Amino acid sequence: MTVCSPYINQHNLTHSVVFAAQLAYNATAALESSSSPRGLPSSPSLKASEKRGDHRRAASRRPPKRPLDDGDIQCPENSASQNTEPSYSKAEPKRINFQHAPAMAQGIELIPVSELPDRLRTVFPFPLFNAVQSKCFQKVYGSGDNFVLSSPTGSGKTAVLELAICRAINSYPSGQYKIVYQAPTKSLCSERYRDWQKKFGPLDLECAELTGDSDGSQLRNVQNASIIVTTPEKWDSMTRKWKDHEKLMRLVKLFLIDEVHILKDDRGATLEAVVSRMKSVGSDVRFVALSATVPNFEDIATWLGRDSAHQDEPATRERFGEEFRPVKLQKHVCGYQSNANDFVFDKYLDSKSVLNTLKLYLYDCSY
Repeated sequence: MTVCSPYINQHNLTHSVVFAAQLAYNATAALESSSSPRGLPSSPSLKASEKRGDHRRAASRRPPKRPLDDGDIQCPENSASQNTEPSYSKAEPKRINFQHAPAMAQGIELIPVSELPDRLRTVFPFPLFNAVQSKCFQKVYGSGDNFVLSSPTGSGKTAVLELAICRAINSYPSGQYKIVYQAPTKSLCSERYRDWQKKFGPLDLECAELTGDSDGSQLRNVQNASIIVTTPEKWDSMTRKWKDHEKLMRLVKLFLIDEVHILKDDRGATLEAVVSRMKSVGSDVRFVALSATVPNFEDIATWLGRDSAHQDEPATRERFGEEFRPVKLQKHVCGYQSNANDFVFDKYLDSKSVLNTLKLYLYDCSY
């Protein structure tokens, strides 16, 4: 018979109580785990499952989706493959259309072609006059004074002449008038004749070309034409025979001078004589002069005068700088030194070295 000491029995009893308590705790945990799919409170799987369960319960409580109206904005569902930027960053910028604001160019309000009568709008194949034409509109179409314009090449000076023609059409509805356009070269006269015959022909205005190459049949067409396109030399020969063409001269109401800067050339004396002769005819002739390179257009305005009744006052004038040129020019200054006489220096400037320099700059400007 084995006798256990009280100490050992007491120690074993203590271990038994602790072991029983652990068994009770494990049984409780096992009971909870058997009634719920969750793991232990500190388990990561428990937290993940709780989150999934919360999402499912929240989704079950969401209200049903209603059909989208036309005014609603439908956004795609967020996913890992889609861009998560806010939708407002992709929105188109809202543009404000000021219908009441006039069109502007270089600080000048552009005038629409609709300001002209219906039958004259077909002359201009564009909806708005450009800055140069709009600035001159009131002085050319809205007034009958003489006018001088200095504007760069390609800025729309021809349309200014056409505005003056449109005013003459409105001012003389009976058709008892003639318009003379004068250009220094036959090629320019031929170009203007073809262009204006196409534009003003539908308005019952006949054009006639009168140059050095004109024959007798073309001279007869001048009597019936409303617009006469000629050169200074040819018109000079016409006006010298005053008695033969007196009736024709008195019908001229508008005299258009293109490239008026030829006054400083050798042919300038002919142009000056023609204009002075037309001013002395006695009829109310309006002069409109254009140029791209004339430096002293104020002197030309003083020479032409405001009108036949106010010759002591200068003509109305407008001048536009290089900023109105549609194609900007690049200026290069190259200096060449010569110790020889002028003849040798001119010959040197015609040499291949100078021409190669010019070709170099022309090649660079072509791009």
